Amino acid sequence: MVINMNFYDKIHELVKSFKETNEYKEFIEIKQNLVKDETKYTMLKDFKKKQKTHQIEYINTGKINEDSQKELQNLYSILIQNEEIRKLLECEMRLDILLADMQKIVAEGINEIVEF
Repeated sequence: MVINMNFYDKIHELVKSFKETNEYKEFIEIKQNLVKDETKYTMLKDFKKKQKTHQIEYINTGKINEDSQKELQNLYSILIQNEEIRKLLECEMRLDILLADMQKIVAEGINEIVEF
């Protein structure tokens, strides 16, 4: 099977366009500043790791672990007290929306493949 290289070029263009958004640039700038503060960055990484574990557990079991949920909520409440971390998390949410929009547009464009 031969795939037109233009297809991959277009995907790379899409990624480049994504990286040129204000949302992406702001996220990267805040993250780079946050990395310089080891304590804050470690706290955020720990939160993200626990969040991922919680999500995987939910996917695998179909049940929400209430203790884990409360721990995440408490950690989130603490983290957002820091303006820089709060801004990063807000930027991340905006990027998630952009990515979801991209996925929706692609899915709608090829609905004859994804719908049965």
